[in-house]
This record gives sequence, C-alpha cells and structure tokens, in this order.
Amino acid sequence: MTNSVRSAASIRESLDHPVVDGDGHIVEYWPALDHYLREGGVEGGMQTFMATATFDGSRTIDSLSPDERLRARSYRSPWWGFPNDARDLATASAPRLLYERLDELGIDLAVCYPSVGLQFPAQRDETLRRLGCRAYNRYAADQFEGLGDRLLPVAVVPTSNPDEALEELEFAVEELGFRAAMIGGFAVRSFEDRDEQGVWIDSLGLDSVHDYDPLWKRLVELGVAPSLHSGSMGWSGRRSISNFSYNHMGNFAGAGEATAKSMFFGGVFHRFPELRVAFLEGGVTWAVQMLVGFVEHWEKRGPDGLTKLDPSKIDAELFDRLMLENAGSLKVFEGWGEQFRQALSTPTRVNDFEAAGISGPEDIIRQVTRQCFFGCEADDPLTGLAFDTSRLPGGSELSPIFSSDIGHWDVAHMHHVLPEAHEHLEKGWLDSEQFRAFMCDNVMRMYTEANPDFFAGTVVEKYASGMTA
Repeated sequence: MTNSVRSAASIRESLDHPVVDGDGHIVEYWPALDHYLREGGVEGGMQTFMATATFDGSRTIDSLSPDERLRARSYRSPWWGFPNDARDLATASAPRLLYERLDELGIDLAVCYPSVGLQFPAQRDETLRRLGCRAYNRYAADQFEGLGDRLLPVAVVPTSNPDEALEELEFAVEELGFRAAMIGGFAVRSFEDRDEQGVWIDSLGLDSVHDYDPLWKRLVELGVAPSLHSGSMGWSGRRSISNFSYNHMGNFAGAGEATAKSMFFGGVFHRFPELRVAFLEGGVTWAVQMLVGFVEHWEKRGPDGLTKLDPSKIDAELFDRLMLENAGSLKVFEGWGEQFRQALSTPTRVNDFEAAGISGPEDIIRQVTRQCFFGCEADDPLTGLAFDTSRLPGGSELSPIFSSDIGHWDVAHMHHVLPEAHEHLEKGWLDSEQFRAFMCDNVMRMYTEANPDFFAGTVVEKYASGMTA
C-alpha cells in the first residue's frame, strides 16, 4: 500500500503523458452474467460454471467433500478474490461507474479484463467452454457499449483447439467489434487412459497436438495483439489443498513462461514477426530470466555449442590416464574412458533453436524485446529490471506494461494504484522516460504495431498517432 500523500488525480495532472491501464479487471455482476449464460445454452448458468471455475478446469475445492478433496488433491483457490470496499466493488462491477471515476483514479484509458471469465478458456467440457466464452463476450460487449473512448473490454477466446479459437475470435472481432482479445494460454489435455487427474499442459506452440498457425495468422490479419492471462495454479508445485498463497505466488509468471517458451521454441515468433503478445500479471522478473536463459542456452545448445561441447569428443585416453594418476583409494577400471564417452554420446544431436529461426543472439533479443510485453502491477518494485540494460543481453530493454489489477483482492483501494506506480519515480527505480514507457508507451506500441487504428476514437488517439507518425 502506498504511503504517498498525493492523490491520483494530482499525480496525473503533473504528467506530460497519458496513463493507460493495460490490465484492469471488471467483477462480473453474477445475476446478469447468469442470464447471458442461460440464454446462451448453459444449463444451470453460473452455478454450473462455478463448480469448475479454476485455471485448469478441475473441480473447485468448495464443490467437493473433504474426502474428495484429499483424493483429488484439489487445490486451494481464492477464498476471497475481490475488494471489501463497496464503492470499489461496485466500480468494478458497473463499467459506467468506472468510467465516471477514471479521472479520480488518474487513468486516461483502461483495457478491461474479466475476473471469473478468466477461467472460461480452461474449462475441460467443450460445450461449457465454448458457450461460456460466447456468453461472456456478449455480456462484456453490452456492458461497455458507449464507453469505448476510455474503456476497452477484451474478448475471451478459448484455445483447446484452433477451430474453436478461430470461431470465437471471428465472432468477437467481426460481429461484436472487440479490438482486443485474451486467449487461453494453454489447454489441459488428458492422457489416453482418460484419468481425470492424469493430464498434461499443451502450451500451444512446442510439441502441441494441434497446429495453431491458423490462429496466429488470423490474429495478425485482424490486427489483434493477443494477451494471455492464464494461471498455473493446479499445476505440480502449485497444488496445496490448504494454502492459497502457496498456490497463488508466481502462478501467472509460471503460466506465462510456459507459453512464451513454447511459442519461442515452437517458432511462432519466427514465423509471425508481426505478432505482438502480452503476458499479464506475472511481472517481468521471469521474462528477464527467460531472455538470459535463451541466450545462455543458445551459446551451449545452438549449432556451435553442440559441436564444441559434444561429449563424443572426449579424449578417452587422457581421461583414463588422469584418473589413474589421481586415483588415490579409488579403483580405476581400464578402458572406462571410452565406455563413458560412448555412453554420453548420442546419434541424434538436436538444435533446440532450429524451429525458432535463430542464427545468433540478436534474433533471440529481437523476438523477446519486440514481440513480447509483460504486465507489471503498480506496487511491483522489480519492474525496473526490465530497463537494466547493463545486464540484459544486447543491452536491450524489455517491455513492461502498467497493470492496475483493479477489481481484485490485492488492490485494497483503487485510488491508491497510480500513487503506488508513481513511487517508481519517487524512489528512483525508474527515470521519467522509463516511467513513460511503463505507463503508456509500451502498451500503445504493442497495440498500434498490431493495428495502427487501435486507439482511434479514444481520448489517447492523438498521443498514439504521434507515436506512429
């Protein structure tokens, strides 16, 4: 929580650039969403959906008996996920109230994401997944109608297979008029024995069971920069049956990293250089580590590294002689060096970077810094690592985008968000140009590089047009 005595409105007044919220949230008004679900064919409406309202589509802990929870190792999901400030809760639930309060919050324009709708793409039942996403998109389009100069909702697109993704994307963009879309960051797949607990994560790129290139191609054609807001709660290592905080910490970063690496190694960024993708609410530390890791692995697992470090090139005779000379009490076996050399060798050396189209570190840096964007919350003190060019490969900055996360439990009061973000300047974690990039320029670049007219008709249209001029 911020210690600033300045109001959000006064801070915004002092800035010479807009404040664009790249990841705010609505709290769906359940009676209304229930109506859209039932009207769309979901029998039982919200009650049906809430039984599996999790990031991996598994049964919620509240829908199971204590014995069932233990047998299924059902993970502890949020036991309260929304603020207890009634005015803020109403603001997140009624877009028109949010619209009225934007000046008070110091925000020029907000891109708005769902809350319970985050889980729709992860539903394992195809009917519930597809009808749920369609119902949410109709709901959001209606609720935000007439507010598009300052509030832009995102469509929810399921990705269990490319066909359903394309169908909902087309409907949301072409018929409902959405400019932005949140796609499911992974698909939960069952093993052939169909055991409900025996599942694996398909992250849409590397080793996927489907070819998602038609989806990436259509996103580029439609001028949509997709965002991913999936979580990894319920995956191994985040499956405590009793402790939500254990499951929650790092879960967005974990899911984002899995999909980002999958898209990179699967060659998605290489084949679709115009594609821009946002990985939200996970911060940027994982992205820093990922970029560094890509370059380090390239040096050792790229073509040159595979040649230089191939164990088949071990000098077996030298190894045996050195072991014999320094054996001490160790019993040395004659010829083990050659046997060990053969055991370490493989007839199928694999260049892990081949599909990614990497010919050198500059290709890695370009894909990650130009095509990927990373949502950072206002109070994240580590956002500045994205700008630490002294340590980042190639001296290139990453692209963090301001994410208010308003509407959720970790934002106690909406009017504190901009003062919290401004502390990056006050504490010297960011300079003014870096702060500008974080608060508006990066998210504007992401959307306008995908669609130059993305901000047309909004209050930031003039500023955005100046960036693309």
